[in-house]
Amino acid sequence: MTRVSGWWIVAALLLAPVLLGAGPPPPTASDTLESARGLAARLRSGGRAEAVVERRARDAFTGQWRSIRGRISLEPPDRAQLEFPASGERIALRAEGGEWLQPALGQMLRLGPANAAAARRWWELLLPGAGARFAEVRLGGGRFAVVRREEVAGGADTARVTLDPHGLPAQLEYHVEGGEQVAYRLSAWKFSRARGRSAFVIQAPESLQVVDLP
Repeated sequence: MTRVSGWWIVAALLLAPVLLGAGPPPPTASDTLESARGLAARLRSGGRAEAVVERRARDAFTGQWRSIRGRISLEPPDRAQLEFPASGERIALRAEGGEWLQPALGQMLRLGPANAAAARRWWELLLPGAGARFAEVRLGGGRFAVVRREEVAGGADTARVTLDPHGLPAQLEYHVEGGEQVAYRLSAWKFSRARGRSAFVIQAPESLQVVDLP
């Protein structure tokens, strides 16, 4: 039976669907959310963004916070990758699918388009072109409420983005179904040349079982 660690189920449902084909023209500044324009401008000049990430989750019943640190990498139009060195866990996401490496469980999940789309649920709003799929409200103080235009079953429809003094995302937070509060703190942004699709593909070690999901 396929095993999935509990907090990673939440994490996977965090991240927003963008099934972009090769045909549409590149997104313009007007297609980008105001809360993501600083990041989008840096991505247009470089192509790749990386940041230190701390995932914090507050249990709705106990009120206790749990946290884990790692790194996030983003490349337009639809690529995201999370890495958590302490556990060796990694998840790479693209429009056509992705991989979720879980060394502690001895497996790698190979995600099809549907599961990869669900896993990109909120990270996608930081990429250029998200304005077509999200609406936002400025809250003041560099904070924005971002709402998905389409309904997605089993997930929250609103997130809050806080920008740092440089106009880059410093925190992404929301509540998941069941009331758990989740926050991703982002810092130490770095920008470089895009590495392309191959940098967002995980090859499973021979010692791990590979499980295919839709």
